[in-house]
Amino acid sequence: MPTYKIIGLTYLAVGILTCLAMLTGYLRTRSLNLDKLPLTKLLVWVCRLLVGALFFYSGFVKANDFIGFGYKLEEYFYVFKMPFMVPYAETLAWFISIFEIALAFAIVLGFRMRQTAWLALLMMIFFTWLTGYSHFTGKVTDCGCFGDALKIKPWESFTKDLILLLMLIPVFLARKYIRPVPSSKIAGFVVLGAFVLSGAYAYWCHQNLPLIDYRPYKVGVDLNECTTVPGPEGIPKCKDWYLEFLIGEEFPVFEGNTLMIDLYYMDKAPEVALRESAELARALPPDVRVVGLTNTSPSVVQQLIEQYGIPYPFAFLDETVLKTIIRSSPGYVLLKDGVILQKWHYNNRPSAKEIEALLR
Repeated sequence: MPTYKIIGLTYLAVGILTCLAMLTGYLRTRSLNLDKLPLTKLLVWVCRLLVGALFFYSGFVKANDFIGFGYKLEEYFYVFKMPFMVPYAETLAWFISIFEIALAFAIVLGFRMRQTAWLALLMMIFFTWLTGYSHFTGKVTDCGCFGDALKIKPWESFTKDLILLLMLIPVFLARKYIRPVPSSKIAGFVVLGAFVLSGAYAYWCHQNLPLIDYRPYKVGVDLNECTTVPGPEGIPKCKDWYLEFLIGEEFPVFEGNTLMIDLYYMDKAPEVALRESAELARALPPDVRVVGLTNTSPSVVQQLIEQYGIPYPFAFLDETVLKTIIRSSPGYVLLKDGVILQKWHYNNRPSAKEIEALLR
């Protein structure tokens, strides 16, 4: 049995036990005063810790790569026929990720529990409905709850939210008896600090690259295997890899030294970044071949090639694959015989000397 399923069963057992303890205590004393129900007080603490841990993990993996979570929100907006929200998907993804982290600390530390419990409960009711909709309609196959760190099926995500909702109920019912630890002021500073620091961390990952790469195209992966060898589900981990050279001379990308320049939405890439990519390509030695990967129409690509003097050929690849390879456009991926040696955001564009040093 997978580890996450064991953890889920543990959460379910604790949630049921806590609800039963609170119900028994209430029937016996006609009160939910936790000071008179030490067993229930302990179990509510356990619920708070487990719920807080899950909220923190969920928020952290999203903050680490909120661009990816933003793509998932865009999918939901299109499903619910709300295209006007698509431009705000990335900002909303950033806020949700850091809000979850701050909420995790607030639950564990007992900060303003009357408000915190309501926020947590309403958020879980909404996400339970959302994952339930995904499960029963099949319109969204991955909720993106844990980003690329943990891929779970819609029914697993829905079950997870039901269990989490069950564990939140005792915390919600006991909210007025939960005191802040160690004090209201200190708990408030910690929650605020968590919000600010997680927001800064998410922004740093956005401006560079995710600090932890959970996607298939991470450093060290051999694309010769990742794009061809079937995984447990019968398809390669790096799926839908179909390169089609349409502009410039074709060459085997997975042979020798190759610098792939990922340019999804090429027409929206920063002008200075396009010029710098052309300069880097011209500065590299002949044994390092360069290829641009894009999903932009050939006519637009040809126009930009002429405008910025881009010297490398272009191959066309599926949009989802391009966005999965690297969270940057342009983004640089260095290969040696198909193995990913390094990846860079355009804000950290490598120099020709840096690339040569890595290939020695």
